[in-house]
Amino acid sequence: MEMFNRKELDKRIGPLKKNKKLYDLEAVEGYVIRKCSELGVETSYDVMAEEMPYFKTMGYTEFATNFYLQPLNLKIRNEQMMDAFNDNVKNPDDWSGYLVKNILDKNANKYQKRKEKFDDYPAKDFLVVLPGSNKVKTNVCLNRMKQISKSHGDNVYFKPHPITTHQIVGELKDFFGEENILDKNLDMYYYMQKAKHVYTTQISESAIYAAVLGKGISPIDVWNNIGHGSFACINNHLFTHQKNIKEYINKCFSSPKSGIINPAVDKDWKGKVDKYFEYITAKRDVYQNWFIDSRKPKQQKK
Repeated sequence: MEMFNRKELDKRIGPLKKNKKLYDLEAVEGYVIRKCSELGVETSYDVMAEEMPYFKTMGYTEFATNFYLQPLNLKIRNEQMMDAFNDNVKNPDDWSGYLVKNILDKNANKYQKRKEKFDDYPAKDFLVVLPGSNKVKTNVCLNRMKQISKSHGDNVYFKPHPITTHQIVGELKDFFGEENILDKNLDMYYYMQKAKHVYTTQISESAIYAAVLGKGISPIDVWNNIGHGSFACINNHLFTHQKNIKEYINKCFSSPKSGIINPAVDKDWKGKVDKYFEYITAKRDVYQNWFIDSRKPKQQKK
């Protein structure tokens, strides 16, 4: 299991440590992997790829302290969120309330030990949340950031991701002014609560947290790379459902079709996982033999 494997985490996040709340999802990971094995489906943690609609791999990752299942096919994983919203679940759970509580209880940060030296950086009305160094230049539109900086002047902060190199931080300071770049290790959610509007990406959990706080949210993505974002099929709908955001989140996440699982909210999380796989495999089976991948499988090193 990769989600909590120490060697895997060392490669991905280095010395940073995950929020302890995420370890509640370890049992879900084990159950999902066993379920996929029974169905003859491969699993992949926190990796995006594009397979045929009759996909062979189920992707999974954490999303805002929830477990998120999505097949490695853009069409189907986007449809699963629309199907979830239209599922008309009776008495949906209060997912938006759960997310707000994460912020108030300081459980929203994905990583432990965020700095709280806020006096050095007085709050501002606008906040731009950036992805890590490996994504900031490919997924974020520089022209959009320049536009935001010009519009808001010194009333905006750009918040680098905790996994950001000194070089990228230096470039941000050169572009937008040192006084407008937050320390990458500060607790971003303090500034989110103070802000009026949050600019973010399809690959950030910050979109859903800002939305449930009632903040305006806007994307800063490069259009051609939106579909490659880990959370694009959730965040894309968040940006367009801002007027009914809590209803949208509660209805969507309460449906097994969403692929969102959390033992802290779901009364029968295993049953929800089972229903998800019944739904997603039926959706997948429609496309069996429709498309043929002529590429030979890569040989695995022994």
